[in-house]
Amino acid sequence: METPTPTPTPTPTPKTISKQGVLNQRYRNKHRAKYNDYMREYQRKRSQDPVIREKNRVNQLKYYARKKEKRLAEKLAEKLADEEILLQPK
Repeated sequence: METPTPTPTPTPTPKTISKQGVLNQRYRNKHRAKYNDYMREYQRKRSQDPVIREKNRVNQLKYYARKKEKRLAEKLAEKLADEEILLQPK
């Protein structure tokens, strides 16, 4: 009787980054503090803009309305499931 020989599993080849990708990473890391300062200032100025501020507020209200609706639906489903268990004859 021959025993089946296990098939060798292929070893995954590690992902390599292109030379340009490596250079981009080096540049980003080298200038990270400068970029972070720039982005922080950009976001601060943007948040003071009344149009952007109103847009953020509206989106926030929509998000919390959806979240509340979902939570109420879950509570209702849980309540209906509990009532269904109580109504089943034993």
